[in-house]
Amino acid sequence: MGKKYIVEIGRLERLYKAYVENGKPSMTWLSPEVDLKPYTEPDLEQVRKEAYEEGFNVGRTLNTGKYEKGLNDAWEAARKIWKYDTTTLRAIFGEGIMRMDWFMKFTASEAIEKIRQYEQEQEEIQVGDEVMLDNTGRKYVVLVVDDENKPVKLLENDGYTLTVENAYLTKTGRHFPEIAAVLAKMKEGS
Repeated sequence: MGKKYIVEIGRLERLYKAYVENGKPSMTWLSPEVDLKPYTEPDLEQVRKEAYEEGFNVGRTLNTGKYEKGLNDAWEAARKIWKYDTTTLRAIFGEGIMRMDWFMKFTASEAIEKIRQYEQEQEEIQVGDEVMLDNTGRKYVVLVVDDENKPVKLLENDGYTLTVENAYLTKTGRHFPEIAAVLAKMKEGS
């Protein structure tokens, strides 16, 4: 696209256009009624207003979903703080006596992050956890977890051991820290 110019044409004046056609210079005159569009000065205040409103509406649309998600996450964290017993809350947040202690001490973002970390740790299978092998209903205690958290060496209540991928295991919620302590003591001695 070529350059644009503002040209003021008086009454009975003509505007000529020079160009090259087939290697030869040529010239024609332009009719203001046919060849040219009249220029109108834009209303800059209206342009600014429309651009602001468009940007504001786009921003509000994008942020509304994030805002709603943030509200929902904060309420979910509050529900969990209300649901968990104080022993669990101490494990998550540290010292405190009443739920209000943790509500007052942490921001919503901090509480959400601490709860997320705690729940993630609870999902990970660790030495001493009691687990159930899927579809059998039998319970085992975890003896060894390798670096990728699979496979897992398990101890049955009759003393036999087996090795299983952790994808087939479900934590029961019970944990035997004594197992981990005995294994750690045995490693110290060797």
